[in-house]
Amino acid sequence: MNEAQVNRFVLSRRSEPAPMYGRRVMSPKAMANAYDGAGTDNYSARWSVNENTPDAELANALPALRARSADLVRNNAPAYGIIDTIQQGVVGRGPRWRSPNAKINDLFKTWSVNAGWDGVSTWSDVCDDLISAACISGDVLVIWPDVGDGSEPRVDLIDARRIDTPTDKTPEVYSSRLGVGYDRYGRVQGYYVKKSDEGGTGWDNYHFFPLNKNGRVNARLFKRPSIKRPRQSRTPGILAPMMHNLKEIPAYLLTESRRATQAAKVHTIISTPDPKAISDAFENADGINDDLLEAMSGRSYGNTPDGTTMVLGLGESAQVATPPQVNGGTGEYIKAHLQVDAMATGLPNEEVFNLYAGMNFSNARTVRLKSKAVYNKWRDKVLDGLCNPTIALLVMYWWANGELGRVPWSESLLDGKWHWDEMEWVDPVKEVTANEKAIATGQKSIISICASQGLDAREVVDENLMIEAYEMQKRIALRLPPKGSAPAVQTAPVEDQEDPAPKTPKPNEDDDV
Repeated sequence: MNEAQVNRFVLSRRSEPAPMYGRRVMSPKAMANAYDGAGTDNYSARWSVNENTPDAELANALPALRARSADLVRNNAPAYGIIDTIQQGVVGRGPRWRSPNAKINDLFKTWSVNAGWDGVSTWSDVCDDLISAACISGDVLVIWPDVGDGSEPRVDLIDARRIDTPTDKTPEVYSSRLGVGYDRYGRVQGYYVKKSDEGGTGWDNYHFFPLNKNGRVNARLFKRPSIKRPRQSRTPGILAPMMHNLKEIPAYLLTESRRATQAAKVHTIISTPDPKAISDAFENADGINDDLLEAMSGRSYGNTPDGTTMVLGLGESAQVATPPQVNGGTGEYIKAHLQVDAMATGLPNEEVFNLYAGMNFSNARTVRLKSKAVYNKWRDKVLDGLCNPTIALLVMYWWANGELGRVPWSESLLDGKWHWDEMEWVDPVKEVTANEKAIATGQKSIISICASQGLDAREVVDENLMIEAYEMQKRIALRLPPKGSAPAVQTAPVEDQEDPAPKTPKPNEDDDV
């Protein structure tokens, strides 16, 4: 094939369409992700996150999160206020057990004075420590030590930093993640706790606390209410999503304070001519020239920093400090930060930072109801993780030691209810009036109203009848009239009574004729 034939062949091949094989050509728009959050554009490419299991993500993050949360509570007023608000709203004075058995009530009241394993903590102290530790660290281990000496059950709390997995072996369980031991099916069996911070990370320096021991509850890991993923062994503290916001507030205020201090050091001197110097100059008229006359008779004007006008007489002077620039955004900046921070607690902003002043009844009531729902969620976890196991252990101990009398064991001994400090109504009169109208119009029932307050209508009726029966017995014992009847009129003794006035004789009808 000569050169001319080769050129014709090449040209003919260029004119033919390219064969359609290999990877299909796609337009750039077709390659775009259906979710903007998963986009790969230049802006999204800077947000690089690796997908991992929840425990793997927490393994390296938990120590730093716990340490920074504790530092914020020590040195940051908003952080301390958040934890304190949750603690007061959930615990209050502490849950009180009310049983139909009066002996159990008396025994619990005596036990609650010294409920902690340390020998000095009350039941209210234990509950306070549980909530604050769960907020700061995310979780806390509750144990009821069984030392075998026959003493009353006590409650001990173990800080989250001591809960960890030994590095060499875990013979008690099939596997362990972040200090939580599992069997081969993924069910929790117990928890590993460091004996001391000075020891190593091997199995010899760890205690293993099983869930149950000697036929009774032994340990439970209390986790705060949070948004979690399946098979997540531990929980971060409540301050974790807001750490940077809380840290920036005092830094911002410090910067503003320093700027204002530096600005106040700058001042302006405003003065007017001295009248004596003017009169002396006119006495020596020969020495006056146009420049000197203009300097002496002229005025020295000084612009005040805030733009106001200052009037001075001759010979007077004033020193004006430069005030800091008015920054109207400082308060709004802090307010915006705190509103965002409150979202991570689940509570309304007004509840977290006590901003009820100036709110109307409807808004305040809405905030209260939302706050109560959050507190009730916390209380449900406290009941399951602390209160119910504790009272069950106590009742079984008291029964076994004969402190309840010679009675056979029955599950009815565990009957009772935990009583909490409930949130007061915003306006009791309006609440009662609204409930009365709702019942009268058929919009609500007594059962639904009691349920909205966390009460059982049947229990309320039983308690009211019980109090009425008790009051009736007391009235009979004290010889008082029944409730609602008019009190008996007390008469003076016979010897102290005055003689009645003599009756006036009726007129004689015969004499009137």
